[in-house]
Amino acid sequence: GTVALGVSAQAETKISGGATYTYSAINGTSKAGNTQGAGKEVQIDISKSGELDNGIGFSAGFSLEQDGGQTAFDGNEGNFMKFSSGGTSVMYNIDKAKNLSASVVPRASTSVNTMTAGMSSNSFDYSPGSQAQQSAWNLEFAQKFDGGAAYLVYVPRMNDAGGANDGVDSSQAGTSMDVIIEATPMDGAKVRAAISDAEAASSTLQDQKVTQLGVSYNWGQFAFGYQQADIDQADSTEDKQKEYGVTYSVNDNLTVGVLQTSTDNNTGFDEEITAVQLGYNLGPVTVEAYGVSVKDPAGSGTAARSESTRLNSSHTVISYAVFCLKKKTKKKQTKNKKQKEKKLKTSTTHTTDINSVT
Repeated sequence: GTVALGVSAQAETKISGGATYTYSAINGTSKAGNTQGAGKEVQIDISKSGELDNGIGFSAGFSLEQDGGQTAFDGNEGNFMKFSSGGTSVMYNIDKAKNLSASVVPRASTSVNTMTAGMSSNSFDYSPGSQAQQSAWNLEFAQKFDGGAAYLVYVPRMNDAGGANDGVDSSQAGTSMDVIIEATPMDGAKVRAAISDAEAASSTLQDQKVTQLGVSYNWGQFAFGYQQADIDQADSTEDKQKEYGVTYSVNDNLTVGVLQTSTDNNTGFDEEITAVQLGYNLGPVTVEAYGVSVKDPAGSGTAARSESTRLNSSHTVISYAVFCLKKKTKKKQTKNKKQKEKKLKTSTTHTTDINSVT
């Protein structure tokens, strides 16, 4: 007789992680107001992917993050469960869906919001709008098309981070919906368009509405980009934001760039953020350095200019993968018992059939 054994990959579990170490110097209005010091962020990502019995792709996972001196990991980062077929996908998640914080403007280092974090006691006006997806469970519907993709993100209840076990989170607000389109209409060009509507938390406020448009182009070693956003705030004020950026690739590893944002909130003083960035890629380790300056924070003509210089070192990814295998056994029997006995006397054949393992 013949026995055939087949082994195929049914699912894959991945564990990856990274760490970011920073050293920052922030200049205040006086020597006593100057601060400097080290910072860190550690993140572990755990995910599983495979295929359901009906052929639909499936993936799920979560992240554990620890910032600074925290003694425990935060498990509310990047939780998701995703189903996909062809170019269509549906994802139930928190802090994983597409959102308005992205920008097509090229950068040599990190985003504007990250650069200005912790710089001043004054709040900054520059903000991409509602970020309900980062703090509430939501549904993302994605459809890929030739040269790009479209996303619809629906948040049933803003601030709904989920209750303990099967409990209910009572700290809820209104709904939110974003529509985002990203496309590459030609080689080197990127286009981004988005609209957002976040329901007001009370009857005394209005819904926050955002319209965002951006374009960038790579030309040899240079990259240029511009993005703007019109924001109708919940308090009935309007912000007009503009972001410009240019980068230059010195070589395959080193990139330098200049970035500037301007926010008009009808106070007579436009908030301006200017940054000079440097990024150096060493493979699994990246080094970033940047200096950032904020003029008239939050549109205040009396607030002092705030400046910061920071050095980042990131160990980007440490990965480990586990394959879950399923063994299949097939038996082939002959029609004639005598023929089977005769074959067993003369020879026994063993074959191994190994399907593709990914």
